[in-house]
Amino acid sequence: MSKEWSKEIVTEGKGPSPKKGDVVTVHCTGYGKNNDLSQKFWSTKDPGQKPFSFTIGMGQVIPAWDIGVMTMKIGERSKVTASPSYAYGSKGFPAWGIMPNSTLLFDIELLSSSGKVRASHILVKHEESRRLASWKDPNGVEIKKRTVADADKILEGFLATIKASSDKKATFAEIASKHSDCGSAKNGGDLGTFGPGEMQKAFEDGTYAIEVGEISSIIHSGSGSHIIMRTG
Repeated sequence: MSKEWSKEIVTEGKGPSPKKGDVVTVHCTGYGKNNDLSQKFWSTKDPGQKPFSFTIGMGQVIPAWDIGVMTMKIGERSKVTASPSYAYGSKGFPAWGIMPNSTLLFDIELLSSSGKVRASHILVKHEESRRLASWKDPNGVEIKKRTVADADKILEGFLATIKASSDKKATFAEIASKHSDCGSAKNGGDLGTFGPGEMQKAFEDGTYAIEVGEISSIIHSGSGSHIIMRTG
């Protein structure tokens, strides 16, 4: 941050920050009408308004938005203060009561981002999985006998082995290729890239909650029990 803008986090978000070219959607309320930072000049929450979407980093919005929102995470709410040069400058925005050379305050909540992630996972199915079969167990003989607790215990053992390894990524891939109940096992557990809404919510949330190179705790979805390694 610079003297041109600043950010105060009100509510922490999770997952990755948007990258240049991602389409983001925000709720925002702007303050600074008539040079009074207590006076609102506009809000996406006003009657007839709706969340605002834009392509970040492309100059479609004022600099404080482009730069500030790129530091936010999904679900984060922050107050961004913008100097005139990072807001509407010497011209202001008279239609909204923004005077020339006004410092403005924006209360911004990042609702979504089109940014994609990449992950590998190890899936252990159990009796509550929505599909009681896998490439390892085509008739589900073992899966149908396995409880959620059994599946979690298996994954706990895998986690211990991976954490003890000097090459966690390679060990993760080796275990996935031999033991994961997902078809991605043939690729060492690699699922490729995906974005919001393309995976089951619990799995998506678990992936976006970790940083690249990190491994999740055990995640439960309709498919079964997973551990996830974020790779991109």
